[in-house]
Amino acid sequence: MLVGRDQPQLSAELTFSAEQQQCLSQIAPTVSGRTLLQQNPYPPLSLPWATWIIARLGGWSGHPSQKPPGIATLVRGLRLFQSLFQGWKLALG
Repeated sequence: MLVGRDQPQLSAELTFSAEQQQCLSQIAPTVSGRTLLQQNPYPPLSLPWATWIIARLGGWSGHPSQKPPGIATLVRGLRLFQSLFQGWKLALG
């Protein structure tokens, strides 16, 4: 069990900088599905919210019936996020 994934009272700032959280907010709509079941169910800027986005970047489908994302999926998502974040920062100038 990943502790942060199941505790929506935890802030994303425990793991992500303010800039990274801004970037995650920009990415969030692009990884959300069209149906309510594929929307991020967690409060914005919470650690589970950020984990959900990272998992989607890592290839997790986001379906509630699917098992939670594992470490390998989260690592893939974090790697992709780091690349996106660097590009985002460069684009901002």
